[in-house]
Amino acid sequence: MTNRLWQLLVISTFLTVSTLSGCIFLPGGTVVESALVVHTAGSKKHTAAVQVPVAASEVFATIVRLLEENPDWLIENRNDEAFLIEFAKGSRSLTGQVTDLGVGRSLLYVWADAGESGATGEELATSMVEIVCDELGVEHELVHY
Repeated sequence: MTNRLWQLLVISTFLTVSTLSGCIFLPGGTVVESALVVHTAGSKKHTAAVQVPVAASEVFATIVRLLEENPDWLIENRNDEAFLIEFAKGSRSLTGQVTDLGVGRSLLYVWADAGESGATGEELATSMVEIVCDELGVEHELVHY
C-alpha cells in the first residue's frame, strides 16, 4: 500500500471514529466542538477535509452561494443530489463534495489543483475549507498530515 493511500486510510478511519463518538479530537487529546481541517497531498491534487456540525444541505448551499457571489469562478459541474460541485478560475480548479453524516453533521472534502496560478494546491484547498467554515460560523484548526 502506498504511503499516500495509507495516510488517506488513517484519516478516513480517524474521521469515522470521531463521527461515531460525536466529537472531534484535536492534537493533544483535547475534545472540542470545533472543526479539524485536514490537509493531504496527492499526486496531482491536494485535499482538505473538515467535519462540521452543520447539515450537508446547508454546507452545500453555502458553497453555491459563495460561488454565485464570485462570478470569476466558473461552475463546471454541479450535482445537487450528490452535494458535488466542480469549479474553476483560469488554470485553478476545485472540486467540493459534502457528505451527510446525520444528526446535523457533515463532512466536506475539497480537491484542488492550483495550475499555473502561482499558488499551491494546499493553499487553494485549505483556504476554501476555511472560507466555508467562516461563513458557517464554525471554529476550525488546520492540521497537516
